[in-house]
Amino acid sequence: MELSEGHSHFVTGPVTLYEVATVRENLRMALAEGEPPIRLDLSDSGPWDIAGLQLLISCVKEGRLEDREVRIVHVPAACTELARRYGLEDWLRSVEE
Repeated sequence: MELSEGHSHFVTGPVTLYEVATVRENLRMALAEGEPPIRLDLSDSGPWDIAGLQLLISCVKEGRLEDREVRIVHVPAACTELARRYGLEDWLRSVEE
């Protein structure tokens, strides 16, 4: 897959209620520093829970409010399944690159 110019940020490890505060701070820095489009690469992330999925939604929304495109790449199956379970599969597809 060919990616357009921009900035990639790799999200690694668990993205659950217990880690979401730390991950949120890292993502805020990535949003502030990166050149659009900002890519959140989830290839080395997991496990996921609803708090992690809510964090992704928040990041994309925050980026849009600042006119900064945020795209999500290499979404793990567990995250996709979680989005499907909560009716967010279409949203996830809409922000995937």
